[in-house]
This record gives sequence, C-alpha cells and structure tokens, in this order.
Amino acid sequence: MTRKPYILIVDDEEDIRLTLEAVLRTEGYRVTTAAFGNDALEMIKKDPPDLMLLDIMMPDIDGYEVCRQVKGNDDTKNIVVVFATALRKTKDKVEGLDIGADDYITKPFNMPELLAKLRVHFRIKDYQNKLESLVDFAHNANALDLNDIAAAIRRDFEEFITADRYSVFVVDDENECFRLLAHNHEEGGMDRHELPFDQSPIMNEARLGKGKVIETRFSSSPFSSDVKRRKYNDDFALCLPLKMGSKILGALNLNGNSKGFFDRLDFSLVALIAEILSASLNNVHQLEKLKKLATTDGLTELLNHRSFHERLHSEFERAKRFGQALSCVMLDIDYFKKFNDTHGHPTGDTILKEIAVRLKRHLRKIDTVARYGGEEFAMLLPQTGAHDAQIVTERIRLDIASRPFETDKGPLNVTVSMGICDSDMMGFQTGSALLAKSDQALYMAKEGGRNQTAICNPEAAS
Repeated sequence: MTRKPYILIVDDEEDIRLTLEAVLRTEGYRVTTAAFGNDALEMIKKDPPDLMLLDIMMPDIDGYEVCRQVKGNDDTKNIVVVFATALRKTKDKVEGLDIGADDYITKPFNMPELLAKLRVHFRIKDYQNKLESLVDFAHNANALDLNDIAAAIRRDFEEFITADRYSVFVVDDENECFRLLAHNHEEGGMDRHELPFDQSPIMNEARLGKGKVIETRFSSSPFSSDVKRRKYNDDFALCLPLKMGSKILGALNLNGNSKGFFDRLDFSLVALIAEILSASLNNVHQLEKLKKLATTDGLTELLNHRSFHERLHSEFERAKRFGQALSCVMLDIDYFKKFNDTHGHPTGDTILKEIAVRLKRHLRKIDTVARYGGEEFAMLLPQTGAHDAQIVTERIRLDIASRPFETDKGPLNVTVSMGICDSDMMGFQTGSALLAKSDQALYMAKEGGRNQTAICNPEAAS
C-alpha cells in the first residue's frame, strides 16, 4: 500500500482509546477513534478505514451489530474488522467470526501480539488489493501489439513489484538476441536496448535452462559483468523466463530487494505476473505466425503473390509521390520443368529454397522479393533506376550460375533469366503496368538465349 494504513478504534473506554492511538501512531498508522457504535458507522460513511479495532460491549449498539452493518454493505465489506474485547468465551469469539469479523484479540492487550496481527492483516489486505488490480493489468496486457503490452507494464507494474528495478525482454530468435520491451531503469541508454544471447548470462541461463534464476549475491555471481550500473540497495537478482510450453518468449528481471520483497506470497504474485506476460507474448507470437502464413510463401518464406501486389501498389505510389525511380524485376528459373521431370519435385523444391536464399543475400532491407508463382520470382528495388538495378541482377545471376546447388541428387547447375523495367521509363500510371513491362523484358531475356538480364525497351511498348 502506498499510503499509510488507516485504523479506526471503536471503544467506550477513553484510556484504551488514547493508549491504542498513541501506540499505533508511533508505528506510522493513521488513526481516529470513536466511543460509540453509531458514531463509528457515521465516520465510516465519510472516510472508510482500512481496519477497525472494535469493542463488543458498548453503550448504544454493540460491536456485533456494527460488524454486521459494515460487512453487509458492498462499499465497506472489505474493511478488516478485528474485535478487541474482554470477552473470552469461545462462543463469543465464534459469534463474532460468524458475522464476518476477520480476527479477535482479548483485553488487556499484549501490544507486540496486537501489532504483529495488524501487520499480518495489512499484508494480506495489500495482496488482496494487488490481486484485484492484477485483473485490470491482465486485461490491459492481453493485447495483440507489443507496444500496448509495454504500455500496460509501464503503467501498472510497480503497483505489484516492490523490487528496486525491473526489466522485461522479449526473445528475438531470428537475430539471436533479447530485445527490451519495458523497464523502470533511470539510464536512458536502456531504451530500445538489444542484447545478444551470450551478453546477458542470467537471461541466457533462464532461456536455456527454462527455469527461474535467483541470485542473492549477484555482484560476485557468474552472471555479473564488468558493466557499471546504478548501485542497487542490495545484491538480489531474479530472472524468470516468460514461456509457453517449451517455447521461451522473453524474460522478467527483478533487481534489488531493499523493500522486504520476496516472501512466499510475493514470489507467488511475481510468478502469476510472469504467467500473464507469457500468455500475452504468446498471443502476439501466434498472431505474427498467422500473419506470416497469410503473407508468405510456405516453401521459400518469401512474400507470396498477393502480398507482392500489395507491396507493388504501395511502393509505386511512394515512388510517384517523391519523384523517385522504382525498378521491378521478374526472374524465371531456366528449364525448371526439366529439373522436376528428371529429378523429382523435392529436388525442385530444394532449388527454389536456395534461389530465395541467394536472392536475399544481394538485396537491401528496403527491397522486396517474392515468390510470384511456380518458378517465377519478383523483386522491387526502390530509389533505383533500371541500369542500376541491372548491376544488382547481374550479381544475382552470376551467383546462381557460378555455384552448383547442393541437392539430394547431387550438385546441380542452375541458371536464371531476368527482366527489368523502372517507373521512369514510360510514364506508368499503375504498378501493374510496370509489372507487365518487367514481364515483357523477362520474355526478351528468355528469347535471347536465357541466363541473362534484359531491360525493357520503351520503343517496344504495345
């Protein structure tokens, strides 16, 4: 709880009220008192306490009735009620507990016992509040976008976590690194932070071992590095893998235990938060897989035919808007049908996959490459005229022709033909028209003997 707990003392004996008030204020609690049950109920309406120390025997209404009204009201039912009375019979205690009281302590008070009980009740109440808030966090974190998950973490995380510092990383298997999702570190350099797997020993241990890693003397552990960071209030570190089944999706790191954090309940809460984050990251992961299946070719993992046309439209419009050239390249594997007929379709599939690998090797991040269909591939080279594009296509052609393809039928020689057209050549109005002329140039390359690149001839426009 961020604010000081608020206690209401209800007792008709002034000496008891004053003594309890003095002791509890010394312990840091906010305290008010009431001598009568009806006065207490009015005070509760205006300012509900977190906990009420309630006498049973009082002049107007007894403590049992006060408890019934408090626990029977939705607005006040979560107030902790502790009966503080001289009644010692078991039946009196049972009656009080049956109507909703949370605890019972007898007069004269044993102050250390009373204070210990109050600490327990406030700790439990704190966890109840956190669990209620955790429902909202789970709802907010149950997003299909990493930015939304990061926003939920930054907004709500410190309400649940009492460690000095936290960070949440996601696993990027393709680039073999951890990418920072959210954190509360003061160092601005943490933003958009990426760490290769081997540069974060504690996260990598959690990733490979697929279990939590706890260090109470982190600075002298094998996971510590020489990188100077903010000094924590202690040497505690915890890393929890975020996973779904055996798939590791990320890691939750907690550093510093200065606030008395990590008893059994705290750890259970952290483990629950890790489960929520794991489920959220898995949802994002599954959505990305679905998007990839919808937009890519299953064999080569390049863009598929439909996605290429969407990219062609957007790149063509961008080129027009900024007055830049856009080259479109069509590629066809020479005599590919013979490979399938002679060696079988699995061998043909091997060739298609290796073509995709070699194409990507020669293209920039801003370029687009797709499997257009069958043995045809298509490429878009933004900010590139046809003659500059030909330099790229010649590198591709020579790479393919000069090195045999390793297949289950042994090494096989492969060649390709390519056709190029750029958007500046003929005043194209659509990307589809540009693509058609690139295909026409490909036909010229094949008619000219294959294993070559041809640039569209504007004068041959039909």
